[in-house]
Parts: sequence; C-alpha cells; structure tokens
Amino acid sequence: MEPVSTLLPVSPRIERLAEKRRKVRAGEFQLNVERSVLYTDYYRRHEAQYPVLKRAGAMYYWCEHCSCNVFDDEIIVGSLGPAEESLSIYVEWIVSWLDKCVNDDDESFRQAWQSPCSVYMSDDDRRILQDIVSYWRGHTISDYLLGVLPEEIWECCTNGTNNFTPPNDMVNLGTKFQGHYIAGFDKAVNVGFGEIRRQAAEKLGAMRGNVQGTSARSHAFYRAVITICDAAALLSHRYAEACRLKAETAAPDRKAELLRMADSLDWIMEHPARTYWEGLEVMHLYQLMLSTDAQQHGESYGRIDQYCGHLLEKDLSEGRITPEQAQEFTDAFILKTSSLFCLDIGTTNQHLIAMQKEGKTLYNLLGQYQTATDGLNITLGGVDKAGNDATNAMTYAVLQSYARLKIADPTCAIRIHDGTPEDLFDLAIESSRISGGMPQFENDKVIIPGLVNRGLSLEDARNYSIVGCVEPAGTGCEWPACGSDGCSSIWSFVGCVVFAINGGVHPITGAKALPCKKLYEYSSFEEFRDTVEAQARYSINYNVELCNFYELVYSEVFPAVCASAMLDGCMESGLDATWGGCRYNSTGLTCIGTANVADSMIAIKKLCFDTGRVSKEDMYNALLANWHGYEHVREIIKNEVPHYGNDNDEVDCYARWCLEVFADHLRTLTGPRGRYNGGTFTMLAHLHAGKMTPATPDGRGNGDPLADAISPRQGFDLNGPTAYILSASKLPHIKLSNGDQLNIRFSPASVQGENGITKLRQLIQTYFDLSGMQVQFNVVSTADLHNAQAAPDEYRNLIVRIAGFSTYFVELSRETQDDFITRTEQTL
Repeated sequence: MEPVSTLLPVSPRIERLAEKRRKVRAGEFQLNVERSVLYTDYYRRHEAQYPVLKRAGAMYYWCEHCSCNVFDDEIIVGSLGPAEESLSIYVEWIVSWLDKCVNDDDESFRQAWQSPCSVYMSDDDRRILQDIVSYWRGHTISDYLLGVLPEEIWECCTNGTNNFTPPNDMVNLGTKFQGHYIAGFDKAVNVGFGEIRRQAAEKLGAMRGNVQGTSARSHAFYRAVITICDAAALLSHRYAEACRLKAETAAPDRKAELLRMADSLDWIMEHPARTYWEGLEVMHLYQLMLSTDAQQHGESYGRIDQYCGHLLEKDLSEGRITPEQAQEFTDAFILKTSSLFCLDIGTTNQHLIAMQKEGKTLYNLLGQYQTATDGLNITLGGVDKAGNDATNAMTYAVLQSYARLKIADPTCAIRIHDGTPEDLFDLAIESSRISGGMPQFENDKVIIPGLVNRGLSLEDARNYSIVGCVEPAGTGCEWPACGSDGCSSIWSFVGCVVFAINGGVHPITGAKALPCKKLYEYSSFEEFRDTVEAQARYSINYNVELCNFYELVYSEVFPAVCASAMLDGCMESGLDATWGGCRYNSTGLTCIGTANVADSMIAIKKLCFDTGRVSKEDMYNALLANWHGYEHVREIIKNEVPHYGNDNDEVDCYARWCLEVFADHLRTLTGPRGRYNGGTFTMLAHLHAGKMTPATPDGRGNGDPLADAISPRQGFDLNGPTAYILSASKLPHIKLSNGDQLNIRFSPASVQGENGITKLRQLIQTYFDLSGMQVQFNVVSTADLHNAQAAPDEYRNLIVRIAGFSTYFVELSRETQDDFITRTEQTL
C-alpha cells in the first residue's frame, strides 16, 4: 500500500455500514440489558466469591451466554449486545440514576428532552432493570466509596475547586470504573491468550502446596487470569460458529468469506494473529471484553499501527490481500469500534432525564460528553523503541479511514517527531481539517522526556500512547489512572483565586477552605499570590485524599483482571493492575482555568497594587456585586489589562506560574500505587466549573464559562494564531505528563488547498519546536456554526473538536454550542 496524501474512494460495502451508523445516531439507540442481566445473575450465584475470581467468572459467564450474532456486510464481528449497535450500561458503577429512571413516575422528572440521540427502553427492559436495580442497590462502587469516606471530604463540596457533590447526590462521585489506560493489545495480537494461560498455569504449578506469606492473593490472581484466557477463546469460538451459521444462507462469495472468518476465529485469541484481518479482529474482541468488564472510561487502543502494521505489510507483500481490501478492512475496524456505545452518566449535576414519546420511555443518551465510546483513543505514528520513525502502511490506512468516513468516534491522535514523513503529516492535517479535528497532534519531543521524568524507561516512553482525551501513558505497561477515580480528576485553580479574595470562604455557597485575608487586607501583591498558592496546595490535597480512598475501594472490590491479564508487570508480580501490579503506576489530575488565573492575577497586580487605578476595596466590591455598578472597572480590565494568548510576557508568566504550582505540588503526592501527575485537559468541565464560580478579576461574570484547557479566554486571543501559540509555548509542558490540550479554530478560507495544509503544518511544527505538547484544531466558520444552530438537519454531519474528543455539533447542548462559537475564528 503506497503512502498517499490523496483520499481514496469508499467501497459500497463500507458506505452501507457507515450509513447504518449515521441512521443509528440520528434515531433511537436500543438499550443493551443483556450484559446487566448476565452479570447480575452471576453475582447473585457467587456472592461469597473472592472479588478477582468473581470479576473473571462474570466475564466467562458473559462470554458463554451472550448473544453472538453476525450481521449483513460485517467484516469485523462482535457486538456488545444482541443488536448490531446497542447501548451498554454498567450497573456496578452506580444505580441511583437508573433506579429513578425505572421506578420514579414523578412527572417533574419525566420532562421533555429535545435531543437527536435517545435510547429506547421497552416495558420489558424496564421490568428487568427494576429487578437488577433492587440487587445492586447498596452494592455498587459508589456505595462502597460512601462507606469509607471520612466526614472531612464533605466539607469540600461546592467549594468551586473540585467536582465533589454532597453524599445525597452521588452523580459525580465514584460513579465510574477507573479506566484510563492502554491495554495489552500488542500482546493479545502477537502473543495470544493461550501463551498467557500457559504462563499462569506454570505460576500456579510452582505454588502448588507452597502458598506462603501474601502469595494467596497471587494464587487467586493467576486462577482469574486463566479464566479470562479461557473466556477469550470461548468468545472467539462462539463467533466462529455464528459465522458458519450465517454462511448457510449466504450468497456464494459471502459464504466463502464467512467460512474463512470462522476458520480464523477458531485460531485467534489462543494463538498469535497470522494476518491483518486476524489482528484487527483480535483487537476488537479483546476491546469487547474490556468494555463488557465496565472498563470503558477513557481506556484506549493505543498504537494499533504498531500492533498490526507488520501483518498488513506482510499480507500485501505476499499478495494475500489487495490495497483496496486492506483499506476496506481498516474502514470496517474503525466503524466497528465506533459502535462500542457506552452510556456516560455521572458527568453533570443533573440526573438522566426521561421523556415520553409515542408511548416509549426515552432517555438522554450522551450527557455532557456527547461522545459514544467514552474516550476510546487510537494513537498513530511516532517513533519505535529505538527512536526510529515507526510509520507503516497501517498508519496511512487509518488516517484514510478518518478522512473519508468523517466519523466523530473513536478519537484519534498522531505522534509527530522530527522524522515524521511529510506526506503523512499532510494527510493527518487534511483529515483533521475536513473531519473535525481527527486526528489531534502530539509532540514526541516533549512527551517522551516528560514520561521519562515520570519514571518510564526511555524505551517504554518512546512507545507511549494517548489515553482518553490527551493523556500520555505507557502502552500496555502502565496503570496510569489518568482520570483519577474516573469522576474527580477535574480541579479548578480559579477557585483558589476566589478563596484568596474572600477570606477562604466561597462567597456564594459558603464552603470553606484555608482561612486567609480578604483582598482589601493584603499589604502586597506577593502576599496575595502566596495565599493563592497556599489555597491551591490545600485544595489539591483534598482531591488526592478522595481519589486515594476510591482506589482503596476499587482495588478491593472491582479488580481489573481482564485488563491485567495482558498488562506488562502483572503476570510477573502476580498482582492485578489495581493492586499495583503493572510495570509503572501513577494517578492523574487535570487543571482548568489557566487563562482565567493568569488574567485575574495580572489585573489585581496592575490595577490594585502597581498603579492603584482600581482600589482593592472597589475590586472586592465589584466582584461581590457581579460588576453591577462597577461596569467601568470591568471595561478597564477588558481593554487596558493584558490577556493571556497574545504573546505578552507580563501576563503569560502567571499562566506558567499557576501550572507549575499545580504540577510541582502534585508530584510530591502519592496514591496507593504511585505518584500523581498533572494535566490541563478539561472535556467540558470548564462550563460546569464556571457555573460554580463567582465573578473573577479577569472581568468574567458570575456563572460564566471558564477558559478551556490551556486556551485563552473565549474571544481574548486578538493577535492571531502565532501570538496564541507563543503564549502557550511558555507553559511548563514537560511537567504536565498527564497531558495538555490546545484548541484553535480557523477560518476555512484561510487554510484552503495545499497552501493551507502547508501553513497549518508550519504552525504546528513551530509550536512543537517551541516545546508545545499537543495541538488540535477546527476549520469551521462562525457563520456556519450559527447556521447549524438554526437548521440542524442541514448540518447533521458537521463534526467539531470540542476538547479531547470530537462530536457532531448539532448533538451538543445549546450551552456547549454557544461556548464553542465564542472561540476566536483565527486566520492564517
């Protein structure tokens, strides 16, 4: 397959599969209750079983009894539920929201929800789920977390720095499995579950009659690994039989294809993949197991071109497949991955909203993130373990899939280094330009040394992948917990500025932090700055405390044995990944509001201390009044104070300062498995955090959105994209090993054609040469965005890059759409 930067045609078969996907997203999703039924049945029968054995046993039970259907046109087989595309729920996370959906007939709860994406729940499903909820009520991970948290945690609720919610509203606390890692897909494809099973059996044989000290736990772990390996083989054999059954009524060509697939399915999982198709199918079936194990929250494929690229090149060189077939296989794999729908609850402070429509009960599907696979990320390109360019035929094929299919999920990242082929770089830019920021761009020159500083060997750091949104991690060798407990990774530095201004008390909620002076009582700016820093350390410590209690519960009650079976270090140590068994271990938090902090600090410094243009009392009163009566102060801030994002060292230094405070303090803190690391990705939390944040000295109003990630405040980057990236390049990226994120939106007219690709490549390369870590961009005009709001049916396929994910613009809430529109439309 020749590397090309031109887009290839889409086959009729792939177009049919893509059209099915579009129809599902435009209509109603079918709820997958089968998984919940099977897991609940197994748990009821094995309540006393040791947790790691129970998790493995439930996985085997699902593989044994789940529906294994093969559908028309399918090239890659395996579905989460009986339907070709259905929506999974994970009852082990939390059931309070589901309890309300299936048992609460309060009309105030069943209010209309105008969403293009809803999920259908039949009356039978509702009755089934009522029974399931009755079993899991009091036994979910959120329930166990409530049982261990100290009272002091609740003092931090609603304080504006964290994502904690009160104990009677567990929507944002302990509602998810941890996820956020790169599973051992390379081992699954190129070693096979059969070899891992053999190794586990060998370990058990050596322990027979000699279980000493703490090795009883390892004995249970190895038995669980054997169960997982047997489950993987069973699932593959069952799909082989499903292919043969489908072949009985298929047309001759399809029959021959299905029988070839069946023969391969009888081989794979137990043995190393022999062909490109087998490698793709192994990855999908293993991901199907991980998703079913409720790990689908930011956990990601990683470097699929490194797992399977050699198989593709071997198939092509030996004439086993044509380039057209190879592209069709790749397209089918990406489309199949995008069908791994996960119901994302627990990301906002509102419960899932139900509505009645034509006699059916429908539910808002995607909550805050508006993305289907919940952060499943694919990583391409970069260097190999020796530092050489790792590009291969599959790298190009996957980018072709994204550019031609124009799908929003799964998300995708490309690693850039000095040896990245220019035509690959250009193809990635073209794909990102026309398909809503897919892929995003990651800088090997910053991320690799950052991971070495985190403790990874140089070889493992060179083999990094991107997790979830933008989080770098070891590929198949690290349990990085980039999202901490899955829900509480978001931390707002802006809240610390608020506390330093208001004596350590939140002016709206009354929540308390570290006692301190009020703004008008400080004798110097340096005293105020030091107080903000002290508030930051105080608040971060509480965030870490919550996450550490979560890990305690998680490791004991919900070990991740399905993932651990293939993760480097776990077999060697005899420990599950959640117990610290991986080669590397860490935990991550992310900081939001960088631009708000920088702009607020410079406003206070210049106006209240340096020049006295605005007295400290007037600034304090203006903030309490949400600028009412102090509009002139707000105008001074807006027009006469420098703003981050315009290459002004006077303000940019405070953006760097706040992130260094955040990252440096985190690196002094540890969890049960390893050290904490900081990042800057925000998802959409800058909207939620903004609602919890009163007026701030940067001129922002009470409840207004914060700035996203390391981007400037919406509409305040006025000196063009070059000044924008120069400001961002001054940040301490190498310390932010949990990942950072830079968003830029361009006018379509300014980046058209080959010249536009060249300009974008030069801008990205310049930012990376200046030690920027990551960049992602949108090419869409403000006019088109307003038109899409007015006529959504005409813009159904408009994809935009929101944060660490892309999605269809018209499926976003109006609030999120409006925030996106406020991003400056840059020109090159």
